[in-house]
Order: sequence, then structure tokens, then C-alpha cells
Amino acid sequence: MSDSRPSAASSATRGVVWILAAAIVLPHELAHALVARLAGLSPTVEILPQWDGPATPLGRFDAAIGDATPTWVIRAVAVAPLPIHLAVTAGLRLTVAPEGPLVVPLLLYLAYSASLSGGDVAVCARPTAARDAGAFVVPASRWQALPVLTAPVATVAVAALLLV
Repeated sequence: MSDSRPSAASSATRGVVWILAAAIVLPHELAHALVARLAGLSPTVEILPQWDGPATPLGRFDAAIGDATPTWVIRAVAVAPLPIHLAVTAGLRLTVAPEGPLVVPLLLYLAYSASLSGGDVAVCARPTAARDAGAFVVPASRWQALPVLTAPVATVAVAALLLV
């Protein structure tokens, strides 16, 4: 008879994976949540969420969107990580002026946190679809391929703010 409970080793591995995923994606997801909360929405953030799509995200932000929620609020929440993390980068540059070997990892971390995901771009491009769905999820579209362009832009912006 086999025991279907996870072993202590697999539980520990899952815990480590969860902590690493949280460290990577939490700043990005919390930027969405901050703007959503300021707009009067009730945000939720999940690390390693259950997902039916072709790729499983490391993190997921969501909030219920009512019929009266303006499209500008939906767009502001969708793009929140970019301006928030650019502001954090500028603040770091002005107060700490990072130097040495930590600059490159910090630059990459802030650029990743600032970059918009395919879902972020799709919601920004189609806020009425998100409002109709009642959540920050829209059907797949060509907009979801745009992060290939937005990630380098975020990286250059973070690098310029951090290093210049």
C-alpha cells in the first residue's frame, strides 16, 4: 500500500520553490495590488497559482472589477509595476547610489519587477474585456506577445535611472 502524502523532502522543496517564486514576483504583483487598493478595489495576490493556460505564472494578481470601474483605473492597475518600480529605482539612485558588483543583479531585479507581463499588456489594451470578465484577466490576444518589446524598454529605463 502506498502513502499518497507528500514526503518531507518534497514538501521542503515546494517550500523553497515557493519562497524563490515569491522573492522574484512579489514586488511586481504588489505594485498591482497597491494601485488597486488605492483605487478602492480589493486585491489578491497568489504565488504559484493554479492555472489552466499554456504556461504557469509564478505569481498572480487579481481584483474584482465592477461595472462602474472606470477603464482608466483598470489600465492604471495593469501598468502599475512599470511606474512604481521606475520610481523605486530613481529613489535608490538618489539616496544610495548603488555601486560595485551588486549593481547588475539589482538592475536586473528592478527591471524584471518593472516589466509588464503579457496579461498586464492585454488588460491595458482591452480594459472593457477585463471589466466584462469582472477580473484582471482577458482572453488571449496578440497583445500578450508585446512584453518581448516592453521588457527591454523597462531594462533600459532602469539602467538609465540606476547608472546615470
